[in-house]
Amino acid sequence: MMHARSIVGVVVFLATALAHGAYPERPIRMVVPQPAGGTMDTIMRALGEQLSRQMGQQFVIDNRGGANGIIAGEIVAKAPPDGYTLIYTSNSLANNQLVHEKPPFNVLRDFAPVTQVVKSRGYYVVIHPQVPAQTLKELIDVSKSGKAQIHYGSGGVGNSQHLLGELINKRAGAKFVHVPYKGFAPAITAVIGAEIQMAFASPLTVLPHIKGNRLRALATSGGKRWQGLPEVPTLSEAGMTGFVYDPAWHAILAPAALPASVLTRIHTEVEKALTAPKMRDTMELGGHMPVASTPAAFRQFLEGYLKEMTVLSQETGVKPL
Repeated sequence: MMHARSIVGVVVFLATALAHGAYPERPIRMVVPQPAGGTMDTIMRALGEQLSRQMGQQFVIDNRGGANGIIAGEIVAKAPPDGYTLIYTSNSLANNQLVHEKPPFNVLRDFAPVTQVVKSRGYYVVIHPQVPAQTLKELIDVSKSGKAQIHYGSGGVGNSQHLLGELINKRAGAKFVHVPYKGFAPAITAVIGAEIQMAFASPLTVLPHIKGNRLRALATSGGKRWQGLPEVPTLSEAGMTGFVYDPAWHAILAPAALPASVLTRIHTEVEKALTAPKMRDTMELGGHMPVASTPAAFRQFLEGYLKEMTVLSQETGVKPL
């Protein structure tokens, strides 16, 4: 005869399993650490539409830009680990551990890595058309000359665009000046409006501006030219021989201690969503490559990424905040 305590344990187990099996039972809040209109926001909105159709619940986008993702990250890290508050973020969230002496969270401790969604083929060096430079070398020479300052924008101190600018300063002797914004979209708006002179951008959100002559693309930091802009050379071709910089990726993370069943469900649905024709088109247009790694593989990737970026961060000389 089964002991009363055993019966209670079975009931609790079954109730938990049923609850997890029913996930999701209500809309899911997806926090995006960027204002509307940026690359992350654009991709997540397309992904959210697809996931909503697949899972029968709406994905509600909550844009929380600022502080290089720290504001959004704290919201999610402190949320209940039930799968109803997630974050769709770039690698910049992890970079905070490299540039803050006392970051408010640890990516591997305070989050459950769900899946790496996409990775980038590299950033484009884009400038305002009035900047007197037709090539990357000319832009670097302008910055060195002292005749005009070249300010570049990014989504915050320590993110990948910021580190790229400082790596070019270090390796090519450029004198680009960093200007942090609350997100990628405001930084690009600032370049188009001639508030600053340059930025490093994913093609998804700047391709129309390049085609419309509102921005000029000088080079891509990827390992090879992208078929969407075949005339734009790589950094290596533009004079920085052997320099490839393509660390950018997007991913979904959840509060730590998310139940394994929910973790697996979200990963499985994202993997399926990325095969949808509309999502494939969005990826191709933006120069992104789908990944959909398992939670275990994504955690392993994160560990390696943090080690690699620690070395690059030290090279740039960016001081911890």
